[in-house]
Amino acid sequence: MSETDNRMAPETLQAWVIDECKQLGLRVTDGADDFFEAGGTSLTAVKLIERAEREFGDDSLPADELFTTSRISDIVASIQRNGKHAGPVSD
Repeated sequence: MSETDNRMAPETLQAWVIDECKQLGLRVTDGADDFFEAGGTSLTAVKLIERAEREFGDDSLPADELFTTSRISDIVASIQRNGKHAGPVSD
């Protein structure tokens, strides 16, 4: 299996991010929601980063990116760029 065959589709990754945020107590429903406006704090940000790294590899969600661009869709894009198994599936 090639590396791209092992990657998560963007819509699945967004669902994963939303689910993780909900587990952390945030009020998110879609990609337009902002992590911090939905109730996220620096502590929940660290927890989300830890979960992303456990799932997608080290540095898959850099803290500086989460703190500067915190919409759910931005978090998804960051994990796609940086994660080992999180980019778009190639056809």
